[in-house]
Amino acid sequence: MKKLVLSGLCCAALVALLPETGHAHGGSYKGPGDVVPPNPGGGGKSGGPSGPTTGGPSGPSAPAPSAPATGGPSGPSTGGPSGPSGGKGPTTGGRGAQLDDDLTTWNYWWEFNKDPFIRLKDAVQTGGVQTGSDDFYLGARRNEAKNSLKPTEEQIMGEILPALKKAIDSTEQRDINSSCMVAMAKIGRDHTDFQLINVFKPRLKKPDQEIRETAALAIGIAAIAKEEEMKLLAGLALDKDAGRAESGGAVDNRTRSFALYGLGLTAHKTSNLEIKKQAFEAMKTVLADKDIGDRNLKVAAIVGLGLLNIGAASEEAKTLELEVLKALEDFYMESLGAGQQLIQAHCPTAIAKICGRSHEKSEYYRDLFLKDLQEKGKTKRSNHAIAQSCALALGQMVRPFDDKDDKKCPDAKYSGALLDIWHEHKDEQTRNFALLSLGQIGGKLNQETLLKELDKAKTLGRPWAAMSLGVYCYYKYEAQKAAGETVTPEEFIGKSIYDVLKKTQEPSQVGAFAIALGLCQYTDAADEMRTRMLENQQKEEMAGYLAIGLALMNDANSKESIRDVVKNSSRRFDLLQQAAIALGKLGDKQAAEDLLKMLDDGEANLAKLSAIASAIGFIGDSRTVAPLKKLLFDDKLSDLSRAFAAVALGGVADKEALPWNSKIGTNINYRASVETLTNKSTGILDIL
Repeated sequence: MKKLVLSGLCCAALVALLPETGHAHGGSYKGPGDVVPPNPGGGGKSGGPSGPTTGGPSGPSAPAPSAPATGGPSGPSTGGPSGPSGGKGPTTGGRGAQLDDDLTTWNYWWEFNKDPFIRLKDAVQTGGVQTGSDDFYLGARRNEAKNSLKPTEEQIMGEILPALKKAIDSTEQRDINSSCMVAMAKIGRDHTDFQLINVFKPRLKKPDQEIRETAALAIGIAAIAKEEEMKLLAGLALDKDAGRAESGGAVDNRTRSFALYGLGLTAHKTSNLEIKKQAFEAMKTVLADKDIGDRNLKVAAIVGLGLLNIGAASEEAKTLELEVLKALEDFYMESLGAGQQLIQAHCPTAIAKICGRSHEKSEYYRDLFLKDLQEKGKTKRSNHAIAQSCALALGQMVRPFDDKDDKKCPDAKYSGALLDIWHEHKDEQTRNFALLSLGQIGGKLNQETLLKELDKAKTLGRPWAAMSLGVYCYYKYEAQKAAGETVTPEEFIGKSIYDVLKKTQEPSQVGAFAIALGLCQYTDAADEMRTRMLENQQKEEMAGYLAIGLALMNDANSKESIRDVVKNSSRRFDLLQQAAIALGKLGDKQAAEDLLKMLDDGEANLAKLSAIASAIGFIGDSRTVAPLKKLLFDDKLSDLSRAFAAVALGGVADKEALPWNSKIGTNINYRASVETLTNKSTGILDIL
């Protein structure tokens, strides 16, 4: 199953995967291949297709360490150099990056969580703001209509959606079909001449597994919460009459899992409480069914429950939310073996998404997760994935640590415990997540703690300390903006990270410090970062993260330098995509035009075309619609190349500000992965 590998917001080693994984699922994300542990029994891999992935190219999908990275698709030479088979961290350019063999490194966390920090679509469609301006610090969006490059209603409904429909109707080719479905789902609106469900539904009966599961998922991505869509998704998820009728028989477990994710996505977008109830009942049924042994179904149900987005607008909503929490808690508290604990590990992070820091049940769950993190819980937990998830959940549920006095700061004990976990826990990933959570929790005392850890941490721990400080600064700035205040830059934090950067040469660590400096908005480091980026373009990972860091700090002075990197990277596909993303983040309206020109320059091989087309999809604006449509219907191009154009069109016209699967990937425990969640090519987080 050759998946197109077109990543969403950050598809960087996209081409390195093309030979054996040229996927068109809609895009791939970033899940490392060896994140998925051996099946604990009773479930088995759910029969994932071996052909192309659905919906678009894979995003930083991490190739399994044993899979050689090839500089381009099999067949004619792509002109791209072969990539290393390991030793490289994921890149922010897209969701197809080659990832490090060491899953404990900071790169993985960043690739799964970067979308809310980069917010690329906001920058591209509004033109960005200048460093130091009132707009930058206040988060204002002046002259938005004038500056916006967002596709018009006429383009979306009159050009893009009909073009995708025409393309999908013209062929049975897998990559084009799956890419068009996901692209249409991203638009998420019925056309006057056709309904999306009527495009997706017939493909549920196709003999191709990838097409079937993509059709189910596309219904959820579209999130059109009407009776027909909900009845079909629930029928597919439960393998009941409505699903069997449209599938032509029993629904396979992969398609059922994708339908469960789809229910969560649909419920998340709607405010209709009845729709949320329908989704809940289907997920609860799967989670509570002890005869279901497939771990993919269970994890999909848990993740879906965490997506319901109920809120407390009414007593009825509060009641439903408490029922959801009880369903998750009941499953979490079951006494299960180590293999099944991997499934249970998704409960803390799902509960954290529901409760946050101020829910009436937040304190109860904080205490529950702290006990399990400290291995003092009532239920014996032997799988480290439980502790990892508890550490991540506390980062979303604990209030800021500003005072050691329990009366003034009742959550102080949790930050203290997380610091102890960072110092003492036997599992390295749990330690790293605990340190990161301190930055997410925030507060003056956590800031002081993290600065000390940055200073004294060993080499491998410093990137996590720096990232935690960067996250701390980012959320502090966002809170100040939300309050209508002028942002007060954390100069000392920025200087401290910058001092470490200046002493560091190791590429992956430089990347971490660059991202952290960007999140801190420490522009005093920009000149050094820019120089290193220009001097180290052969080190694609490092140069790419330096470009992203410069973009995160909105350093407008770096635009020309990053443009040069893009122009020099026609054969460095990872770096080209990251640099293009950086230009998009900086609001550079020339970036998409430059990429379009590169499509016609030099040798027109698949690797080059795929890399550039995917980058256009990430940062594309209204001006890219016509050229992408031309690519979509160019029968001289390969099917895979045309599929890339479909994915790019879906990205340009996306209804959402963030990639659709970012609401799943953010703060998830990717170390507790299963095949339909992320497996390097065909999981929910591997699709653009």
